[in-house]
Amino acid sequence: MYQVVLVDDDRLVIEFMEKMIPWEAIGFEVIASFHDSFKAYDFLVGNQYDVLITDIGMPHMNGIELISQLKEKQNSPYNVILSCHDEFDFAQKALKLEVYDYILKESMEEEHIIELLQRLKQSLIESDQDKQYQIKVERFLKQNNMSLKSKFMEKIIHEPYMNDEHWWQEQEEFLNMDFSSEQYTVVLSFIDHYEQTIAHYETEALLQFSINNIVKEVLTDYRHNLQIFYLQKKFFILFPTKNNKQLNLHVIEKIMEKTYNRLNNYLKISVTSIIHKGSHEKKGLVESVKALIKNEEQRFYYPAGSIQFFQRMSYGTASIFQQYTEEVRSLKTYIMKEDYEQVHIYISKKLNNIKQEQFAPKVVKDWAMKLILDIKLSLNALAYFEDLDFNTITSRELQGVENFEALETTIQEICQRFIHRVNEIEAMSHNEYVVKAQRFVRCHLEEKISLKDIAEFVHLNPSYFSRMFKKETGEGCIEYVTRMKMEKAKELLDNTTKSVEQIAIELSFDSKSYFLKTFKKQIGMSPNAYKYKNELAEH
Repeated sequence: MYQVVLVDDDRLVIEFMEKMIPWEAIGFEVIASFHDSFKAYDFLVGNQYDVLITDIGMPHMNGIELISQLKEKQNSPYNVILSCHDEFDFAQKALKLEVYDYILKESMEEEHIIELLQRLKQSLIESDQDKQYQIKVERFLKQNNMSLKSKFMEKIIHEPYMNDEHWWQEQEEFLNMDFSSEQYTVVLSFIDHYEQTIAHYETEALLQFSINNIVKEVLTDYRHNLQIFYLQKKFFILFPTKNNKQLNLHVIEKIMEKTYNRLNNYLKISVTSIIHKGSHEKKGLVESVKALIKNEEQRFYYPAGSIQFFQRMSYGTASIFQQYTEEVRSLKTYIMKEDYEQVHIYISKKLNNIKQEQFAPKVVKDWAMKLILDIKLSLNALAYFEDLDFNTITSRELQGVENFEALETTIQEICQRFIHRVNEIEAMSHNEYVVKAQRFVRCHLEEKISLKDIAEFVHLNPSYFSRMFKKETGEGCIEYVTRMKMEKAKELLDNTTKSVEQIAIELSFDSKSYFLKTFKKQIGMSPNAYKYKNELAEH
């Protein structure tokens, strides 16, 4: 039975509530009722109860004040307010105090109160279940010496305890493990999609508890003092194998497959595991753990949800930036053309080449972050992102990717957002001819572009189009062409080793001198001064 306390200075309301509601039939009992809120407060502070049903408008201490003061005492049962229509301001305050519900006295009927109590009972049941679950979690942490296990693993990874026999004897006692004669096969498992997973489980303890239940259940037939050691985002499983001959590598792989299925079916959790070959005593155990941690970045090339046998990878030594300038230019062009398909194809092809070369994971992530940032800055120069800051978001997204598949998905998604932003900016203009003309210019900066060329592209008279462009954008059409060419020149100066003369030719200027004159007029300094501005500033 859940215990209820009634508080109302109107005796008729108390009598109605006590006599007309079948409390016991729906799982409640009224343990006390009060007409004086001060007396009610003294009782509530000193006694256990589950539900408080109180009037708002009472002398001396109203219902809002009563609930507020009880909350200060950390009393947090469910509260229900009795309210009149003209006490709506009180009702709003009650909602801010997170009361469960409120009942209007003027329409107070037995069936409505019963329906509310039935809903409240379900909430109480769920709350009790949450409390029991939390108790189980705390018991789990205590029984499994989680803190001791984490410290043990951290020490053998980072500190030279391998030859300290006294320390090993202490660990045997604390962990109930045999390090003097037992042999272990080590498995390192990474929790896939960790950020989404931890957001769902809210705390590392709850996540560990949930995983542990599944793993222990699967390993019941094999565990023989099996131990699980949790670190952030990953965990080790040590399989004792000396006196359990059936635990060979093939069987361990099958056990992990079964574990995977259970984790996915019951918890919707995916893990990627690496099995260190061999069965080792103390020294070999430490070496196995350290080898797995030292080479954990190899997980980048493993598909999520896979099981791998440990083998050190060798990484490509060629430069990942050999075609970088062309890659930025091509992707930016496809984005400006809003060509989703070509963006997808280009990224997939490039990443497939990177995967075949198998560059070091950090090198690949650095390349990806620079690529996205440079495209963003290039588009920013064209006024696409001047009001938005994608830098922090994209950097965090790329740094957090766990494997190659996630990297490709993230790059594709970011580029899709870039295209969406280009589309949004272009949609702001109500003149489709201007939008088409600007897109034409941005995609043909390496060519000579005249007013006649643009007007022919949009099928308008040059004079009429020139006036329309000026009215719509505030700048002349040829001024826009020149500005875009200068932004492209800045990009080439920033990201390539091309000479000023090469850039002038690439942008189809008639002469180097005309390019120099135009650049200085637009940018306020010569191309060389712009290129070396940071070095000059340092001196």
